[in-house]
Parts: sequence; C-alpha cells; structure tokens
Amino acid sequence: MQRLQKGKCGSNIMPKDNTGFFLKKSTWSIVKDQLLEGYLPQYFQKVLATHRPVFYVDCFAGKGKFEDGKDGSPRIALKVRDDCLRHTTFSDGKIDMCFIELNHAKELQQNISDYHQNGSPMVISGKYEEQIVGLLTSKKHYNVFLYIDPYGIKALDYRLFNKFSSFGFGSIEMLINVNTFGFFRDACRVLRVDKVQLDEAFSDLDDFIVEYAPTKVDDSEHSKTLLSEIAGGDYWVDIVREYQENRIDGYQAEMRFSTEYKQQLKRIFKYVLDIPIRIKPNQCPKYRMVHVSNHEDGCILMANNMAARKDELFIDIQNKGQLSFLIQTSENEIIGIEEIYCKVEAYLQNNKENIRLNALLASFFTDCGVICKSGDLIEILRMMERSGKIQVNRYPSTTEKTGKPSTFFSERNGKSVIIRWGSS
Repeated sequence: MQRLQKGKCGSNIMPKDNTGFFLKKSTWSIVKDQLLEGYLPQYFQKVLATHRPVFYVDCFAGKGKFEDGKDGSPRIALKVRDDCLRHTTFSDGKIDMCFIELNHAKELQQNISDYHQNGSPMVISGKYEEQIVGLLTSKKHYNVFLYIDPYGIKALDYRLFNKFSSFGFGSIEMLINVNTFGFFRDACRVLRVDKVQLDEAFSDLDDFIVEYAPTKVDDSEHSKTLLSEIAGGDYWVDIVREYQENRIDGYQAEMRFSTEYKQQLKRIFKYVLDIPIRIKPNQCPKYRMVHVSNHEDGCILMANNMAARKDELFIDIQNKGQLSFLIQTSENEIIGIEEIYCKVEAYLQNNKENIRLNALLASFFTDCGVICKSGDLIEILRMMERSGKIQVNRYPSTTEKTGKPSTFFSERNGKSVIIRWGSS
C-alpha cells in the first residue's frame, strides 16, 4: 500500500489505486453502512406517514456488492426499502430509489437486478455533481434523502447543499461522509505547510486512505477558492495558520474545522449532527459522518442511531469487548451522568422560554453533540421535574381512563410536553 510521501509542501502525495477497493469490505465501510442501515428503517417508517413519496439517492453508489459477498450501501438500502414496504400500513407508500455511480454503473446494475418487486431502482452513470440538481428538480413535494459518501472532498460543494434547501421538498435529509483529515491535508498543501505528515494526531491515517482521492490543489488562488467552496467559507485558513504556528495541535485543528463546518451547515439546516469515525482510541478521526435535517424527529432518531453505533464501535473495535460503566462519547471523552446533568441544566438556563420536548432534545444534540441517547436526557429531565428545577406541562394533562395527572415524557400520538426552566 502506498504511503504519504514527504516532499515539497506535501505535493508529492500520490493518489490511491482503488482498483482493489471492492475485493473486501473494509472496517471503515462497514461502520459507515451500519450507521445508514440502522437509520433507514426508522426514517422510511416516519416519512411514509406523511403520505408523500420518498426519493432516496445514493450519490456515490459503487458496485453495490463486494467480492467477499458483503453488501454495499445500494443493496442495504434496497433490502430496508422492501422490508419497510412489506410491513407498512400505508397503502400509498412509495419509495423511489436512485443510484449514481461514475465508474461501476454496469456492475452495480447487475448486482441490484434482483430488487424490482417495489419498482426497479434508477442507475445513473455519471458524476453526482453534474446529475443531482436535474434529478431533484423533478422531485418537489417528495421526502428526499441523500447518502453522500464520496472518495474525496471535491464533491462536497457547499453551494449545492445551499441550493437543495430551496427546492421545496416535503423534507430533505442528508448523511454525508466528510473526510476531515483529507481536507486538512489538502489545506496544508495549499498553504505550503507539511508538518501534518509528522504530527502524531494523524499517525497511521495514511494506511486507511484507500477510500480517499486527493484533490488536485496547489498554492494558487484557484485552489484556495476551491477549498472555500467545499468548506462554505475561508475559516479554514486561520485554522491551518494556527496549526502552522503551533498554537493548536492536529487534534485541535481537526476539531476546529469540523465545528466550523457544522456551523456553516447550520445556516442551511436547523439540525446538524456528526459522529467521528476512528478505529484506534485517541486517534484523530479519519472522517466524520454528518447528518442534516430540518425536522426534530429525524435529528432525534439519528442521534440515537449514532449513539448506538458509537457504543458498538468502541466496544467491538476499540475496546475489544471490554464494557465500561461510564459513558464514552464519540469524541473519546469519558463522561458521567452528573456531567450530562450539568450540561442539560446549563442548556435550559440559557434557554428559558417554553420549549417542546422534541425540540429541546434535537436542539441539545445539535448544540452539545451526541453525548448520550435521548432516553438518558429524558431521565435527567424527570429528575429535574421531581426536584422542581423545571416546569412540565403535558397535553392531555390527565389520563383518559383514570383522570389522574399525566406523567408521560414523549411526544407521539397527539401528546405534547412543554418544558420551562424554573419553579412555578
């Protein structure tokens, strides 16, 4: 396997030969697809209830199947679709699927040819950047889900994301693979900084770069513009300069970039979540899976899914089966329930207006990160209600059968929960 070659400004870094990528499904690919597979059943069930059709697009679909027999993301999504439509109670349920693939469209078509019971999926041979706008303009009033898992970063044009938000969909959600390591490495090359190759934060990451195609950049203004179009701003320049001047290390630089990138996405989407994917403890993330949505239910479902995948990742891969009684966050932090309690308390103190439960949960995850599951937050809110720190108003306020005060802490089936900081 080729490794990063140290040279002038890192400019001698060679692109990976991806011809063997589909021989065996890598751990990286398994983790990404687990996140997708864990979320899609809940997503389809939720959006079918709106009685609007669904349009699902895998924007970098690959071959659909690996030579070791493991399914790729297209077959995974098709299996979930068929299972969901088989069990849905909505007779008007419709899920259209489209797979965009530049290099392996023929093999992809063959590998998904047995999935036609609920409509044959569309396979498009071409570039996502050139195809996606034309596809989406005909899907107004649909619920749209985009799975964007590119080899490089060039396809992550922030301007496209901004355009999607104006299409008038019933809803739109995206699950995006953002290769923060790849972006930072390219940014260092553009600004003629090559110390990234010596930073322990990025050690061993080049061993897993088979899934990444470096962007063709140099130190020209054009390359700086290209990176700013990807990032949604030029904030990355200050981050690289601070890194160059040793004011921040590689871990802090990656975290700064990912935080700023999510802030840009929040200008378009109300709820933005991410989970860093790393295989070794304390290693800088290879990439981050970012989820965006404008609906609180989608945010909460994905937050719980990310929390579950995080637990599986740390237990099964990093900790080699050793369980921990403390909560380990996706950022490799150890946190106790007391700390989470304090975060919730501080969040409520800074947001003293009445707020619905689901809006609170989604906003908390967006602002504070996926540090636990929604059930943990609800237990904390129950504790706060019992101690008189918050007021909770429920509708209906009494139970239908007994007339006693309601105690539920969920918003479904016409129920609502309104929370306000402070005692009555």
